[in-house]
Amino acid sequence: MADQADRPRGGRVSVYYSLQPRDPRQLAPFARLAAEHADRLWMGQSLRLDSHQTLAHLLGQGISPALGVGVSLMPLSHPYQAAMAARSLAALSGKPLTAAFGTGTPAFQRAMNDAPYDSPLKAARDYITTVCRLLKGPSGGAQDADATATLRLDPTLGECPEVEAGLGVLQRGMARLAAEHADVALTWLTPLSYVRDTLLPLLHGAEGAGPRVVSVAHVVVRRPGRDVTRVVRQATANHLSSPHYQRALTAAGVALTGSDQDIARKLIDHDVVLVGTADEIASNISSYWAVGIDEVVLNPCVLVTEGPAEALRDLLEITVACREAAEPRMEEPA
Repeated sequence: MADQADRPRGGRVSVYYSLQPRDPRQLAPFARLAAEHADRLWMGQSLRLDSHQTLAHLLGQGISPALGVGVSLMPLSHPYQAAMAARSLAALSGKPLTAAFGTGTPAFQRAMNDAPYDSPLKAARDYITTVCRLLKGPSGGAQDADATATLRLDPTLGECPEVEAGLGVLQRGMARLAAEHADVALTWLTPLSYVRDTLLPLLHGAEGAGPRVVSVAHVVVRRPGRDVTRVVRQATANHLSSPHYQRALTAAGVALTGSDQDIARKLIDHDVVLVGTADEIASNISSYWAVGIDEVVLNPCVLVTEGPAEALRDLLEITVACREAAEPRMEEPA
């Protein structure tokens, strides 16, 4: 993790590796960049190489940034396994870890469980409360019928860094649930205006309490010869095909109609994807911090279209610009 003196004072900035790796060494340069210039390296669910084992491999190579895993898909892991995997990574890294979970699509739920969840919100509530109990022990009050309600992970591992358990949050229902039960709320592919006006009031309430909020921001540095609309469309196509992302973006006022080019331009115009110079993007990131979002995770869209070298170039320029933007200005001598 970046030294305290180097960390942006306006808030945290982290980096996201958005591909499913075929070799854990693919993540190594991103982990080094996170360790030197950012607060955390994030990785999502991988169906090629297991995310936790991939990150553990990096730690074994001596590359040890703070880590975030999210969202991990609930149908793939029992809550006990999920809690154990998260705490194991925290113990191996020696640094606090954030683990965020999501229900996945109804089609994925059906593929894993033979049927979709009757209620995704109830499934998420049961899952996150069980994971939190396992990590932290029972919080008192009535216990449910799940045998894991009376369990926690081995408490003798007292020196293990903290694990934050969170939920992926796109819409109001999950925001209310995260406010009550999660340590962290992770937003994805939603414009700042929607997070600020719709999700944050539900997450933090009138008193400003609630989970720590982490927002993944898709970013593209504008460069000569780079077809930004093509990059944006290809980097977001998989998520935009999912109904829950379509509903969230519709609620945010982004109509996903027209040609692929039209949709890409709308994502840019509504700041769903932040496009500009590194300094312009850093200015946008400062706006996230200003409304109470604690951590912004930079997802480099060009990783999908132009490869890791260009993605690392974008990430390095933006993280440096974020740090510079967050530093207080030196007063001019009288």
